[in-house]
Amino acid sequence: MRRPHRSPARCRAVLWVMMACLVAFTTAPAAAIAEMVRVTGRAVLEANDIPGSRRRALEDALYLAAMKGGADIDAFSAVDMGVLTADSILLRASTRIVDFAVVDEFRGQSQYEVTIDAYVGERPELGCAARPDLALTVGVPKLSTTQQLPHWMGDALKMAHDRTIDVLRGAANVRLSDSTISLEAKPEVQSRIADGFDYQSLLTGQAVRQVSGTLPRNARGLHLSWSAQSASARAERVVVTLEARIVDPAAPARTRNLKLQKTVTLTPDTPWRALNVVASKDWDSTANDLSRTFGDSLATWLEQSACAPLMANLAAAGTGRYRVDLGIRDGLTRQSLAFVDGGQSAWTVLRVVELAASSAIVAPMNPARAPSRLTGTLVRFNDGR
Repeated sequence: MRRPHRSPARCRAVLWVMMACLVAFTTAPAAAIAEMVRVTGRAVLEANDIPGSRRRALEDALYLAAMKGGADIDAFSAVDMGVLTADSILLRASTRIVDFAVVDEFRGQSQYEVTIDAYVGERPELGCAARPDLALTVGVPKLSTTQQLPHWMGDALKMAHDRTIDVLRGAANVRLSDSTISLEAKPEVQSRIADGFDYQSLLTGQAVRQVSGTLPRNARGLHLSWSAQSASARAERVVVTLEARIVDPAAPARTRNLKLQKTVTLTPDTPWRALNVVASKDWDSTANDLSRTFGDSLATWLEQSACAPLMANLAAAGTGRYRVDLGIRDGLTRQSLAFVDGGQSAWTVLRVVELAASSAIVAPMNPARAPSRLTGTLVRFNDGR
């Protein structure tokens, strides 16, 4: 059988398509996330047009920066009456330049060079990819009950607290450490009378836990406040309220609060109730019920807090410099970038110029293109990579 004849023009067209597919594959970006690149653009130096030479060198640098982020390549052939008349390759950058800054310029004898740092790609999605765990110091809980409740309710709340903390230790991206620190906004005066002579111990049979120490400035704390109340001493339903608060001494504005409530049903007011109290059945079932319900809700809340977008308002810190209440403990690095996008402010990218445990100083990547006043503007950081 005679093989079909393929004209040289058709072979060349197929070859161009294969080459285009190969180049497109090798030049495509490895991941759909923005990145910082440094490139140098060059242009022929024209003595009569130095500004024009500089502009063309800058354009070359911007083109190279865009190509660093990947390229889309299309190949096609022009055929006229079965005869190949032209082969073409269309090369287009697949990423966009978010912002750039000129870091160096050089004027040589025959060419002008401009080196830039450019941020190319799409706006990154924020998440927990490169974030440290949310480290929390668990403070002494606050337990409150009313006179209408059974005398064992205080112990049941304490048991529910301990079991809830055990549940929270399994939360993703969260790390808890125990302490004897009080995280109350206005700590109550604690009794210094020895155990056995404390008024509280005379009522409940257990002395008040002594509180010591304070939360370090760059640490975060978790405070749980438990309270229970009922309509009467014979009521079979008790409303338990849990207020959770993430305390942040270094950034008070980043304090987070959550309030949960649950109605607990007690044993009916019969002789069996007295037996259940003696056997601690009501204590145990109430504590289990509360810790199971509150623990799951709190774990979800803490996980969301650990992975919350890194957002902060800019505070003035000198000419062209701004402070944010985010730092190393939040996952910021020297490579992190902050975005101002939308609202009354133009699109601007800021880089980290100083970095501390719980704060950072940022400055516009390109001051010439940034708005004159950014104080109070809300910015979002990338994930720190």
